[in-house]
Order: sequence, then structure tokens, then C-alpha cells
Amino acid sequence: MPVILLPIILTILLCLSYLILTKSFYKINLTAVKNSNQLKISIIIPFKNEEKYLPQLVNSLRSIDYPTENFEIIFVDDNSSDNSIEIIKNSSLTNIKLFQATDKKIAGKKGALEIGIQHANFDIIAITDADCIIEKDWLKSISNKISQGNDLVFGYSPFLVGNSLISKISSYENLKNFILYFSSVELGFPFGATARSLAFRKSVYIEVNGYNNTTETLSGDDDLFIRECVKKNFKIGYFLDKNSFVYSYPSESIKEYLSRKSRHLKTSHHYLFKHKLILGFWYSTNFLSFISVLIVPFSAIFFLPFIMKTLFDLAIMILVKKKFHHSFKLYQIILLEIIYQILIPINFINSFLSKDNWNKSRSFN
Repeated sequence: MPVILLPIILTILLCLSYLILTKSFYKINLTAVKNSNQLKISIIIPFKNEEKYLPQLVNSLRSIDYPTENFEIIFVDDNSSDNSIEIIKNSSLTNIKLFQATDKKIAGKKGALEIGIQHANFDIIAITDADCIIEKDWLKSISNKISQGNDLVFGYSPFLVGNSLISKISSYENLKNFILYFSSVELGFPFGATARSLAFRKSVYIEVNGYNNTTETLSGDDDLFIRECVKKNFKIGYFLDKNSFVYSYPSESIKEYLSRKSRHLKTSHHYLFKHKLILGFWYSTNFLSFISVLIVPFSAIFFLPFIMKTLFDLAIMILVKKKFHHSFKLYQIILLEIIYQILIPINFINSFLSKDNWNKSRSFN
């Protein structure tokens, strides 16, 4: 095969993949929350040493626009050594319960979640993290989407963008991930979400044997749980109503970022083969198009896949800004995309080399 055909084939594959993604993403729009059936929902929140973030979470829980009698909040403490428990006990929330994860059957966050679900009174289980801020219509959106016949649903969970570079990298990367999450549902192969905004029927949890089939890694209470739901052909949907977002905090340092990414990517090692195949094609096509610019000194034709990728990324991210009210500037998109592509192989390799560590604050996230 003549070398000149390689960048042309790569460009064709890149264009096809982006066109498919763009076609699906055009269906994704923010909508006004509709009147819900107000299903009864149990919110499960595991935590470990989260005294820094719990006050903001508690304040957002107070602001939820949903009948108090139709939801309960179950906190599960996984051996905190700070003042987290006192914050919850003094929260003045009337519909909360607090349990201790003293006899976990599964390690890590999944074991704490299991304890919370076992004590849930209602048939719909909603999960979020202790370092989150929940918008007021979150439960309405969950109820609406579940009422439409979905068995598991997830929402958008953006990071609060700070001034640091690592904060912007984390936020940008998180947004890129959600583009794939939402698009995968539209294309009929849901593979992941985030447990910061996730809900499912208790009957689904029982039928997939809870988290017992997801113990390959300490993480995976979201992606691997979805994997088990896909195996059972459960209907998976997403919600994108206004005021339904669940905000969280980005990594505060390079070390925290690498640790968090390592945990998340360890989960991807255990995706279904079809998901690995599709995602592998997507990421490899993008990465090869990105590094093709390095071969331009040998042949100018290799600039073609790089420039096409850059144009597609700019177009999609500008569209995303309008839909999700992000404020990335044009030069930031270009810079963050470059850093994002460089970090992909670094994070992937690191996921094989590093070990899980669940002993520090925010270790569940």
C-alpha cells in the first residue's frame, strides 16, 4: 500500500466516526423539566472523610424541589475519622437515615452502597457522591425518565471549573466523556456513566445480583453496573433537563488527577468486548490523527487527518458550549484538546501500573 494512502484512509475513518457522533449528539438537548409522576425515590450517599464537602451537599439537598414524603436520603459512613458524621447529624434534614458500613460484604464504595440499598424503603434508587452539589429538579428528572419505561438512567454531572490548569483539564475531559456517554445511548450501545448522577429500579439491582458481578475492581459501581444491565437487556436512558445537573469538584493536583483517572480506566479493562472494540476504534483513530502532524516534515499529506480532527473538535465543543453553558474559549479548547490527547496514553498505561487506594478523602469518587 502506498504510504500516501495511510493519511487518506485515516481521514476517512475519522470523518465517518465524527459524523456518526455528531448525528447522535444533535439529538441531545437541554429541555425544561416536565411534571413528573413523583415516584418514591431513595437517595443513597456513601461517604468517607468528606467534612470539607458535605455542607454544600446538605444545602443542595435542602433545596430539592420534590415532595418530602416521596424521597428519603440514606447516608452510609465507611469508617470516617473526621467530623463527617456530626455534619450529617446536625444537618436538620428531616428525611435522612444514617448507617455505618461496619459489615461490608464487598470492598470499597460498592460495599457501602449495598448497605444503603438494603435499607432503602422505596423502589427507585438514586445514587450520588458526598462531594456533589445537586440541582433542585434532579429527582423530578429521574422520576420522569424512569416513568417513561427506562430501567436505569443517568444525568449530566459537570465539574466546577476553577482557575488552575488541572481543574480545566479535568472539566474538559469530563465533558468529552459525557459526549460519548450520551451519544452511546442514542446509538444503542450504552457503556458508561458516572455514579454522581445515576438511578435505577431496585428490581434491576436484584436481577443483576447487585454489585456481586462487578468486583473485578474497587471502582465500577457505575460502568460495570451498566455492563451487567446491558447483559440483561435493560433499557438505559439519560436525562438532560434544566436544573437537573449534579456538580462536583475536579482534581486539585496532578497526583489526585492521575489517581482518579487510574481508578476509572481500570474499570474500562472489564468492559464488554463490543464496547472495547468501539471505544478502541474511536480513541485510536483520534490519537493517530493527532500525532500524524509529527510526520508532516516527511509528507505534507499527513497534515490532513490532523487538521480535520482539529476542525471537528472545535465544531463539537462550540456546540457543546451552547447546550451546556460551558465557557471554554477557542484557544482553551485547542490547548486542552492537545493536553487531553497527550494524557490518553499516559493515563492508560498508568491504569495498569498503579494500585487502588481507598483510604483518603474523596476516595469514593
